Amino acid sequence: MPMLLNLPKLIPDQTLYSWCGWVQAWNGLGPVATSRCLFGSPSAALMHDFPSFLGLFTERTEKKLGEARAVALRHTLLGYFLPLAPASLAEHLLQCVVIGSVPDLKMKLGIPASRIGGRHPLKGCPACFEEDEGRHGFAYWHVAEQLPSVMVCRKHRRPLQIAWDPVTPVHRRGWLLPKRGLKRDWIEVPVTTDEQMERLLSVATLSVHFAAMEPGTLDPRVLAKTYQLALRGRGLATEKGSLRIAALVRATRSHYRGIEDVPGFEALGSITADWPGLAGALARRRPRPGHPLKHILLLSMLFDTWAEFRETYSEALAATEEPIHSPAIDSHAVQLEAFRQNVIDGDSIRAASAKAGICTTTGVKWATQLGLTFTARTKSFTEAQKRKARRKLLAGSDVDDVATEFSVSRITINRMLGSDPSLQEAWRFARFVATRTQVRKRFQALLATHPNLPVKALRSIRGNGYMWLYRHDRPWLLDHLPALWQPSRLR
Repeated sequence: MPMLLNLPKLIPDQTLYSWCGWVQAWNGLGPVATSRCLFGSPSAALMHDFPSFLGLFTERTEKKLGEARAVALRHTLLGYFLPLAPASLAEHLLQCVVIGSVPDLKMKLGIPASRIGGRHPLKGCPACFEEDEGRHGFAYWHVAEQLPSVMVCRKHRRPLQIAWDPVTPVHRRGWLLPKRGLKRDWIEVPVTTDEQMERLLSVATLSVHFAAMEPGTLDPRVLAKTYQLALRGRGLATEKGSLRIAALVRATRSHYRGIEDVPGFEALGSITADWPGLAGALARRRPRPGHPLKHILLLSMLFDTWAEFRETYSEALAATEEPIHSPAIDSHAVQLEAFRQNVIDGDSIRAASAKAGICTTTGVKWATQLGLTFTARTKSFTEAQKRKARRKLLAGSDVDDVATEFSVSRITINRMLGSDPSLQEAWRFARFVATRTQVRKRFQALLATHPNLPVKALRSIRGNGYMWLYRHDRPWLLDHLPALWQPSRLR
């Protein structure tokens, strides 16, 4: 392993991704070599939102940048999502990103189900970049400006700029840094009025407070009672907790007028007369899980300050009759750590797997994820075949088709995807693009066959694809139904 000679300091509000980019620039190594040196993984250093292999990272940097937990919570996006997670799940995920990686981390955090979107584009303030260069000699990505609900710079009271790169993060082989690195397009967040700026500044301030909370701090049931107290105080809910829908819709639309057009804030479009959207899901007696952005939007509308919210939350917590219990801690992290220690102590993969209570195949997968050195068994699935299978998966081929072509089991291909988060995400994206192309073609053919049919009639035709496009490709659907759609119907 190459020795890194120059390790810059980690600035308190700098992202870990940004720091890794400067390590690569200062040492002249390739991106993969830099990532392997720091994390023992070829891609961990290139993931800009969530961390992995932080245990090896802190060992190799001799903890000069801090403990793994602090790095995860204060220099990545993980700290933004964990206050709402059950305490046991939050600790489990933290242990997992220290020991290795969590390929389904976004799924465990509920990001796909939130319909907010799991791609977190890098953002920054040009004025901050100039100040960074004057103070530190280089510009860097600020953690607070990467939070999904932050779209303006609190210090300079100006919209952030999005570093837009059409290449998905799993396909990048380098860093996007504020003033160097890979090519990108800058897109300024659209803020057209002073009122919108004030609203977004309030959301940004609350977002920073929210992300600074400890994991597992907020219980959804207590939060729901907190919202109900605030809604009753504003005349938007009855004493029994029923929402005054019409008044709530008017208040929300008035408060966030124009902001639903800001990238990432499309959730505000769900505030309609027939469904309260934002408050309806989060403030009910048995609340649904919600993305932090949705909670912060509701907080900003109901509370003038973070201190006011915390006081009301404490009041709701004191009035909670049911005890708040966290589910039992998942034993996976404990099992994984025991396996790792057994291999380090000299056990074979088979022996370590037996002691940990897992099969040898799972042990091989874990050892690979953890970067442990071991002698692999002779396999019929050769490295050359794996490379070909990988190309097929990157192109979006079906798992069963790939397994059949290379005469291996479907489980083998699934394990190949599971052990490589970058490959898995690229495969899922390719499958999504293929599905989108098919559904678009089918819907266009339907429109060509029935050019004057209203939407309701089109939706009754078998295999029309309307709902898939509505959920996953709404802008395209709107563009191809100009005569039938009214903008208000999209909300």
